[in-house]
Amino acid sequence: MSFRLPALIFLAALLFQAAPKKTVVTAHGENQDIILTVTVYTTTEDVKELLGGDLGGHYIVADVKVEPKYGKDMVISHDDFVLRDMDAVEKSTPFEPSQIAGKAALIIVRNENGTGNQPARPTFGIGGMGGGAGSGGSTNNGPTNVKAKMQNADEPKDAALEKLLTDKMLPEKKTDQPAAGLLYFALEKVKVKNLQLDYGGKENRITLRFKEKEK
Repeated sequence: MSFRLPALIFLAALLFQAAPKKTVVTAHGENQDIILTVTVYTTTEDVKELLGGDLGGHYIVADVKVEPKYGKDMVISHDDFVLRDMDAVEKSTPFEPSQIAGKAALIIVRNENGTGNQPARPTFGIGGMGGGAGSGGSTNNGPTNVKAKMQNADEPKDAALEKLLTDKMLPEKKTDQPAAGLLYFALEKVKVKNLQLDYGGKENRITLRFKEKEK
């Protein structure tokens, strides 16, 4: 018995120290018109569990719920959402399913001008169709050049995936009822603690930060 107790204490200490960070986290915020609840899926494993595929590892997915206050009408627009990597000074507005898996899907090309092998973050700027990513960023081992081009395809890149993403996306509409759905942001390999989501314009803006929690 005298030998078992120290062993159990040692094992418990190892398990406690090895407890992984929770990568799927939720943040809440509100202004005078709406209540906003957002859960972010930041790793390829999280995204794959949510959607059945990891979107090539290029996207963070946000599960968004918007609730109007006091029975007011609200207008939901994807352009009102911006997800930022505060560490790398990068940002992305939501990408549409057609940009991810449709005929106009974006092809991301990476070229690292350094000696390291770390994958690059998307540092391109894309306008139109309601989605785009901000600029700025590099790997720890050298500067990174990231380009994106739109394919001109006769058929969707993945029609089934495009339909799935469309069905699950946050609807754009005017409503006085709660609405929920997913948004897809072209950011990757971002630590949860460095994420910030901004909603709205200069007035009545909601800013959410996401805090890692132990499982």
